Amino acid sequence: MNKQVRAVALGASLLLAGVAFAQDMPPAPRVPPPPPGEATPPPPPPDTPQTTMPPGDATGMPPPASNAPPPPPAPLPPPPTPPNPEAGSTGTTMPTAQGQVTVNSGPAPAKPSGPAPDFATLSGGKGSITPTQASAFPLLANDFQYADANRDGKISKAEYQRWVQHSGASGQ
Repeated sequence: MNKQVRAVALGASLLLAGVAFAQDMPPAPRVPPPPPGEATPPPPPPDTPQTTMPPGDATGMPPPASNAPPPPPAPLPPPPTPPNPEAGSTGTTMPTAQGQVTVNSGPAPAKPSGPAPDFATLSGGKGSITPTQASAFPLLANDFQYADANRDGKISKAEYQRWVQHSGASGQ
C-alpha cells in the first residue's frame, strides 16, 4: 500500500512538473545591435508624447546628413523566368545578397546500356554468376541482391533470365 501511494505521488508530481515546464515561455530573442556605421536613435519611452518635429535646433533646420537614416535599397528587378524544366526535375529561385540564385534539382538521366550479355558470357561457362562476374555488367552488379532471389550469393540461369525480363535489360 505504501509503495502504491509513493508511486501515485511521484506520478502526480512528474505530471505537474511537465505541465509547469510546458507553460514557461522562452525569452524573446534579442535583436542584434546595428552595424557600427549606422547610428540609429533609441526609441522614445512609451510614456512620452510623440512629437512631429524632429529633434534638432530651434531654427527648424533638419538634422545633419550624417544623422539621417540611410535611404531604402532600390527594389530588385523581377527574377527572369526560368527555362522549362525537364520532366521530373524541380527548381526554385531565391534572392541573395549577391543576386538571384536558381537551384535546379532532378534525377540524373538514365545511362543507356546495351543489351544484356548472355548468361554463358557473364558466368564464364559455369552454372552461376558471382558478384565479381556481375561487375562486368553494371546494371546487374547494381541489382545483384534483387536478381539473387534465393539469396545464396550467386545468380542461377533462371534467376538471370527472370531479372533480364523484369529489368528491361534485354535491349528492347
